[in-house]
Amino acid sequence: MATFPKSERIKSRIVLEKVYNEGEMLKAYPFRLKFMVSETEDIGNAKIVVSVPKRLVKRAVKRNRIRRQVKEIYRLNKTDLLSLLQSKSKGLALFLIFTGKETDTFDFMEEKLKKLLDELKKNI
Repeated sequence: MATFPKSERIKSRIVLEKVYNEGEMLKAYPFRLKFMVSETEDIGNAKIVVSVPKRLVKRAVKRNRIRRQVKEIYRLNKTDLLSLLQSKSKGLALFLIFTGKETDTFDFMEEKLKKLLDELKKNI
């Protein structure tokens, strides 16, 4: 069963800034993913934060909708990533930035995020 508990979200500003500044980057329009692999912290777990810039999507209602959709897509497709992390005994911090247009469909975003997660699995 795929869930998305609060324990899988990055809440620490220090961790967030470290991932953003020092993490590796992958791109697949409409997403930019910064990630950092950890050998010691949160082994077998992936923590994520989703960002939708106000500069690109002006209305808060639309930003929140996109953020909810992206979290749902991640929730449905994270099981392979978590099993890979568990087998390699590593932890992962993800910073997912939406860089597309507010008119992108759910299916389009799902296809691109799956592609991005597959690239991430290859890099781990």
